[in-house]
Parts: sequence; structure tokens; C-alpha cells
Amino acid sequence: MVIVRVLGGLGNQMFQYAYAKALEMRGYDVKLDISGFKKYKLHGGYQLDKYNINLDNANKYSVLFSKINPLKTLKEDNLLFNSKLLSLKGNEYVKGYFQTEKYFLQIRETLIKQFIINTEIKDSTKNYKEKITEAENSCSIHIRRGDYVTNNKSNSIHGTCSLDYYKQAIKIIEDKYKNITFFIFSDDISWAKENLNLANAIYIDHKCLPHEDIYLMSLCKHNITANSSFSWWAAWLNENISKTVVAPKQWFVDKENEIACLNWIKI
Repeated sequence: MVIVRVLGGLGNQMFQYAYAKALEMRGYDVKLDISGFKKYKLHGGYQLDKYNINLDNANKYSVLFSKINPLKTLKEDNLLFNSKLLSLKGNEYVKGYFQTEKYFLQIRETLIKQFIINTEIKDSTKNYKEKITEAENSCSIHIRRGDYVTNNKSNSIHGTCSLDYYKQAIKIIEDKYKNITFFIFSDDISWAKENLNLANAIYIDHKCLPHEDIYLMSLCKHNITANSSFSWWAAWLNENISKTVVAPKQWFVDKENEIACLNWIKI
């Protein structure tokens, strides 16, 4: 058995699940350890149950055994792809973030089907969905501030995408497409309204669950992401075959990574 720890915000949970599912598709008996959410209160807690996922959760006894046996515990060394993490010996407990599509690109169609919301979406989400589908050319913009700004530790690791980054990204989209409508998503929507100054924009201003905003962003024809796994997944789940995705090339302040996909425009 292989047990993959799931912890963090929804974007992190989706990366960890995708990695675990890729292992299962390679023939491993895989289960998820979600026990850490008993004490983890950030970012809304465990949220993968909002999707049509089908990996089972490990029971507490198998998780405990895996944690107390260091010979069977594997930890991701860094944020770069490591092919050895796809060729395990079995009976291992794996911890990491697995933030690159290289771990699971080969099962993309399976993940697209499993990351479908399994509950009724809110009325406000339905209204925004209608606006997105009616737009001739839609592009989501995700602005992540929150703890990236207010928490010193998070800021030192991630930093924040500058206003100049968003201006450059918007210009790229506007130069490529006509009649663009931007749909702005942010945990600080007031800041976005004050600083973007876009006439052709709709600001997603509702109290909603994270998985519904990922869904809305994925419906846009094009995407401008923050340095956030949240909008990464929205862009990755976007099924528009001619989509343009703009992402920051510097995802972390000083950590090398391979998060942004090869066919995305990185600035």
C-alpha cells in the first residue's frame, strides 16, 4: 500500500490527489491520509469531497504505522519533478506537494472527469457562469493577496505578483484577442477594483466556496494566474484547446520550480 498525505489549501490538495491518482493508474494500491485536517484550520480545511474523486482514505491504524516507521516514509526533496516518486517499492507513506503536471499529465482526461463538482452550485455562481459563457472572449484574472500579504512567512516564501505583472499579462491577452471581457477573482476584491481600472471587466464579488470559483475560472477561454495553485488548477482544467494562459515565471521568491506548464506564457 502507498499512502499519500493530503494537506493544505484546495489547490495543494488537488496536486496531491492528482499525484496519488497517477500512482494508482500505474498499478499501486493507493490511499489518502487526510488525518492532518483535524488540526489544520486554514483555507477551509479538507475540500476534495466536493469532487467526484474515487481514492479511498487510509484508516488511522495504517497511517499511524506508516508514520512511526521511518524506513517507509518518503518526503519530496524540492519542487522539481522527481521520477523516482512515480516508481515506489510499495508500503510507503509519501509527503509532498507534487506541483508539476509532469507527475500526472498522462491521466489528464481522468482528472478532468474526477474534478467535477458533485453538488449543486450556488445561485451567484450560476449567474457568473452565464456571464462567462455569454462573453465573446472571456479571460479570468486571479489576484492572490490574503496571507501572501499579511503573513510574513507566506510573503517571504511566495511574495505577491506585482501590479506590473497583471498589466503586462492583460496587454498580452488584449493584443491577441478582440472584445475581451475580464473576470476578476481575488481574496481582496476591493484592491483589485482600485488598482486594475479595467472598463471591460466583471469582478466576481460573492461569498462562495473555493471549488466553485475554480470552476468559474476554468470556464473562461483564457486565464491569467497568480503564483497560486488555486488559479493554476483553474487554468489546467480549462478545456479550451486554443486557450492562452499567462503565468508568473517566478512562482516563489527563491525556490526553483516547474509549476507553470511548458505551453503557458511566463512573464
